[in-house]
Amino acid sequence: MEGINKRRLVIRITLVVLLVLLCFGLYYIGKEHDVYIDNKTVTIDGKEYAEMEYIAVSFDGKDDDAVEYFAGDRDVVKLRGPNHTIKIVVMDEDTEEVVKTVERRLSLGTIPGIMVSLPAIAEEAENVELPLPHLQQAAAAPEEEAPTGGMDAGPSFGE
Repeated sequence: MEGINKRRLVIRITLVVLLVLLCFGLYYIGKEHDVYIDNKTVTIDGKEYAEMEYIAVSFDGKDDDAVEYFAGDRDVVKLRGPNHTIKIVVMDEDTEEVVKTVERRLSLGTIPGIMVSLPAIAEEAENVELPLPHLQQAAAAPEEEAPTGGMDAGPSFGE
């Protein structure tokens, strides 16, 4: 330790700490999220939100990239970064006249994925999150029946 200059050691440790902080910052800013967009009838916190017949959805003010959704549609969008704005334009299916426009901010943080209900956002509900599709399928899967014996039950030893 006698040969190492203390000032040089402090500078090196500070640079390593800054490099680690920069890595965490870049991870947070550049993380990609799967955002599932669901336009189905759902019940959230005891209130039912009916699917909408015809809507256009855009993110972060990019109205030119708006995607149209019909009743019962579900899609996934990949978004990069922690904060986004979702804009929903509810339209009349026959005349394509705008009935209602709603914007909402999405804070995704570091979560890998989220599913949001478009009808709940359009009704300006506080909670718009739904369980992810793979979690819904796991909860809805029926329990398998235990083997009851017979030819397919494996080895058996008789008298």
